[in-house]
Amino acid sequence: MLPMPAVRMRGISKRYLPSGIHANDGAELVVERGSIHAVVGENGAGKTTLMKILAGLELPDSGDIEIDGKPVRISSPAHARRLGIGMVHQHFLMFDELSAAENIFFGLEPKSRSHILRMLGIIDSASLNEQTKVLAQAYGFAVEPSAPVGSLSISSRQQVEILRQLAAKVRILILDEPTSVLTKQETETLFGKLAELRRMGRTILLVTHKIDEVMQIADRVTVMRGGKTIGTYDTASISANELACLIMGATSYEEGGPHTKTSTTGALVLSVQDLCSRHRHHGGTGLSGLAFDIHEGEVLGICALSSNGLDELEDVLAGFLTPSAGTFVFRGHRFDARGSHEYRRLLKEGKIAYLPSDRVRRAVALSLPVVDNFIALDRRIYFPRGWIRSTLAQRATQEAIRAFDISARAEQATVELSGGNIQKLALARLFSKKRAELFILCEPTWGLDIRSTEQVYNRIQNISDAGSAVLLLSSDVDEILRLSYRIMVLYRGKPVADLINSGYLNRTLIGEYLLGIRST
Repeated sequence: MLPMPAVRMRGISKRYLPSGIHANDGAELVVERGSIHAVVGENGAGKTTLMKILAGLELPDSGDIEIDGKPVRISSPAHARRLGIGMVHQHFLMFDELSAAENIFFGLEPKSRSHILRMLGIIDSASLNEQTKVLAQAYGFAVEPSAPVGSLSISSRQQVEILRQLAAKVRILILDEPTSVLTKQETETLFGKLAELRRMGRTILLVTHKIDEVMQIADRVTVMRGGKTIGTYDTASISANELACLIMGATSYEEGGPHTKTSTTGALVLSVQDLCSRHRHHGGTGLSGLAFDIHEGEVLGICALSSNGLDELEDVLAGFLTPSAGTFVFRGHRFDARGSHEYRRLLKEGKIAYLPSDRVRRAVALSLPVVDNFIALDRRIYFPRGWIRSTLAQRATQEAIRAFDISARAEQATVELSGGNIQKLALARLFSKKRAELFILCEPTWGLDIRSTEQVYNRIQNISDAGSAVLLLSSDVDEILRLSYRIMVLYRGKPVADLINSGYLNRTLIGEYLLGIRST
């Protein structure tokens, strides 16, 4: 007799009104207890909505759910938690003003040892921070317990989310794109701990677009397309290529190869010299003596492990953080990097285009419709005399939706979109504008499926071939190797490698630079 499944979902349907989008359409899911089960599909396939229903964040229009063989109607996240279900979201759900420790143990905080203070509900901060350190060390994460979550990098914020669920000791753990902003080394650590949790009998649901990760860690995989379940397969009995074909509904799939350049002949676009910045919140050196040049038609990839300067570099280049020292030379015009108003003017004029790594906090306004987000940065085109050219805005948005294969309607609330479709909306807005002289692309394919990732890679190659300089900031080493003509690696805020991307470079070698084992 087969063991009782931990999760069984039958005929799950969910339709968003008034847009009429059918996120789930009779979806099915059966997850064995004590297994790692992947849920895959293209952007908008319904994966995250199905997981939100299981986690109590959405109510299905129809369908049945069983947990450990018992019928349930999960009415809220609190109800799901009582059933032993927890979810780590792709878009973080945290209190930015609270510390990492306070977020991790929210609702589970140790009270003061003093009877009077305990009666008053006073938290034992020292004990709280110590518990956080122990938990983080046990799972191989580097988290500063007292740091406000709002001050942390994306990767550190995601680690806090994962630790928060582990602290609650959930039996069924849902991870939505958990490795999107983790490096290879951090991913390996996470997978090792997930395997330990599986051996302890916990059930793990993994929503991901990364087929290699599915094949590496998952026992079984469910494929979704258009809100429906296509099938469930043992990973031991299916190949990565077969899985990719099932996801895309294609008969064959061939991954694109690297885009190589033999030389850099274009004019200098941007030169960064002796760039230094203090860490945004804790006083340490964020960037130290960083220097690089980038030319027309060149893709310069810069990568680093979390808390090694990549986030500070993005903030400086996006105009959010004023460096403590440094010089910019843009198209021959030299100015002090501390005079951020000059640099911001280049961004405002569209000579520099910027794609944020955090698409929710910086790229879109979730409460606004898709059309409003698409036209937000083009006021001269869509608001020439102070009122909106609504017909033009609608037409341009619909064209972008088609061109970038976004599962959305122009009037639909952006908050209803999947993470991948939000990313495609931000990319569509960026690439639909007049071509910039310099593109700063931060984690451009975060949360995108295979097909969409290839499309973005092709667009990056096209703008590079057309003469734009592309500065690629990414924690995805495969992405860096795939696209970059030159690769720079940061370690503790300093450049430890500036390499031509020739045939001898690989993930292992780049990893040694990332870890500070090797330097040039």
